[in-house]
Amino acid sequence: MREIIDNIRKRPKFCVWEITFKCNMRCLHCASAVNDGWSRGDELNLDEALHLCDELGELGCEEVTLSGGEALLRKDWKYIANCLIKLGIRTSLISNGFVIDRETADDIKESGIYLVALSLDGMEETHDYIRGSKGSFARVCRAISHLKTNGLRVNFVTHANRKNFPELPAIEELAVSLGIDVWRIQLGAPLGRLKKHPELLLKPEDLPALADFIVATKQRKKVIISVGDNIGYFSQHEPELRNTPIREGLHFWCGCSAGCLNIGIESNGNVKGCLALQSDQFVEGNVRTESLKEIWEKKGNFAYTRDFKKEDLHGYCKDCVYGEVCRGGCTFTAFSATGSPHNNPYCLYRLTSPTKNLEK
Repeated sequence: MREIIDNIRKRPKFCVWEITFKCNMRCLHCASAVNDGWSRGDELNLDEALHLCDELGELGCEEVTLSGGEALLRKDWKYIANCLIKLGIRTSLISNGFVIDRETADDIKESGIYLVALSLDGMEETHDYIRGSKGSFARVCRAISHLKTNGLRVNFVTHANRKNFPELPAIEELAVSLGIDVWRIQLGAPLGRLKKHPELLLKPEDLPALADFIVATKQRKKVIISVGDNIGYFSQHEPELRNTPIREGLHFWCGCSAGCLNIGIESNGNVKGCLALQSDQFVEGNVRTESLKEIWEKKGNFAYTRDFKKEDLHGYCKDCVYGEVCRGGCTFTAFSATGSPHNNPYCLYRLTSPTKNLEK
């Protein structure tokens, strides 16, 4: 199995592109702490961005998600989307929904974007609290109406935390009533602003209950559930957690795909294996000084996945029977929790195994 996984052709099949660092919110769970008085520097101008679109196409990229910050605050976002789509790259958008009125929804449809993922972090009081913006819940609901009127697919993205965990059944019903296509549930991590709000963080021991809810929701089949890469790993629930109608491939975790099938691009042109990796140590290069192809193919880049060795595992993961395949689960979560990309306390097998040792 390890040999099969290692020999998958490495290409940036999926890209998440932070086209701007600007944001109109100050969310408590933001890993990059947008609006806290710092920036990444000058964002790529339009010519640079369009050239990057071409580079992604040449490398075989199949899908790009335009992100931020708040992607819609970049005035020329439509030109970037149009360029990607003309290259045959499926293009989606993630937004907090606050600025999506009828006219903006029309623009999104006209651009060729096929899917909009909207952040929904609880019912009204909880969502507005986490987003730091009163009225943002109502804006999301209105945005859904505008987008659906245009025939667009609309997803929810929910960061599960201690405040919204009791509301997950209500969010499920909301997703059904609003006609949401897919509901994605993922975890926050102690980075950026969320590090200053530990009271919101789910603890590892909370994960079995979250997994139980996700599996039960899948079995109810009212809404399609997509599970974030930082939930799961080789427990009894693994096949159901990984198996969805929109997921191709093996129905178990095969290791972090950052720098193998995934790529993240920051607003200033920095390239990472995954946009969630909020540390400069994961920057592999910048498209202003090297071509994307050079960065992608450079020997030694993305070493935490491409050059992984069993000896890189730490803590409980070091002796885990699934360690060589799992590689410590989600790199973002493992690194933020332990400082190691390959020691992940947020692991269902680790939490439910008869030989579990949470101290490692």
